[in-house]
Amino acid sequence: MEKLPSPHIHGRFSLSFERPNISTENDQLHISPHRITFLLCTQGRKTIQLNFTEHILEPRSLVVFYPGIIWKTLDTSDDFQARFLSITFPSTDQNSFFDLNTVFSLSSYIIGHPHNVFSPAEMETIETYLNLIQNRYEAHVDDAIIFSLLSTFFLELNQTFTDRKEHKSIKISRKEEILWKFLSLLREHYKESRSVAFYADKLYISPKHLSSVIKQLSNKTAHDLITYFVIMKAKQLLKTTTLSIQEISDELHFANQSFFGKFFKQNTGQSPSAYRGK
Repeated sequence: MEKLPSPHIHGRFSLSFERPNISTENDQLHISPHRITFLLCTQGRKTIQLNFTEHILEPRSLVVFYPGIIWKTLDTSDDFQARFLSITFPSTDQNSFFDLNTVFSLSSYIIGHPHNVFSPAEMETIETYLNLIQNRYEAHVDDAIIFSLLSTFFLELNQTFTDRKEHKSIKISRKEEILWKFLSLLREHYKESRSVAFYADKLYISPKHLSSVIKQLSNKTAHDLITYFVIMKAKQLLKTTTLSIQEISDELHFANQSFFGKFFKQNTGQSPSAYRGK
C-alpha cells in the first residue's frame, strides 16, 4: 500500500483527511484505534460489517468509526469514493474537548447506529463543513478556530441525529442488545479481565448464554472476541508507540512480560518483538 501523507499535528489533536492507512483486504477484522473517523461515501458502493452487523454504503452514507468499534470490509465497488475526517487525541490529554459522552448528547445513538444516510440537503451541509475544516486546518490557523469548527460540526451532526431519533423509533432485539453491551463492556474492561464469566456477570446472564448469543450473531465465541480485542490493542501499541515490551505488558495488565509474550505468540504465531520488527 502506498504511504499516505502524515496528518498535521496541532497542540491537542491531529486531523487527517486521507483514507486511514490500514489494510483494505476484504474479510479482515479491524478494531478502530484511539481516534474517531468519519467516512462519507460520495460515489460507488461498499459493504462492511460494523460490530458484526452488515451495512451497505452508497452515496450520502456516513459511517462513524469510534474508538474500539470492530469492523471489516466485505466488498467494494471499483468506483467507490469517500471523504474522510480522522481526529486523533493524545491519550494523555485528559482535558481534550472531544468526548462522545459530552459532545454528542446522543452518544448511545451514535454507538448503536454508526451508519446513517443523509438527505441531499444534509449531505451538502456536511460537505460544506468538511471543506471548511480541511481548508482552515491546512492553512495552519489557530487551534481555537479549528476547535470552534469541529465543535459546530459535532453539534450539526448531533441535531441531525436528534431529529432522527424523534421521528423514528429504532428497536433492536434482545440478542443484539446483549452483543452491543458486551462490546461496550469489552472496550471498557479489556485490560481488567479476559474472562467470559466477568462480562456475563456484568450483563446479569450466564456465561453459557452470553457465549451462545455472541456465537449466533458474530460467528465467533465470546472468548475469541476478548482475545482478538486484546491482540489488536497489543498490535496497535507495538506499531504506534515506543513503549517497551515490558511496558506494553504492564499496560495490558499481564502478570509479566513472559506471559504476555506467550499469549501474543499463541494467537499471532510470532513474538511481540518479531511483530514490531516487521
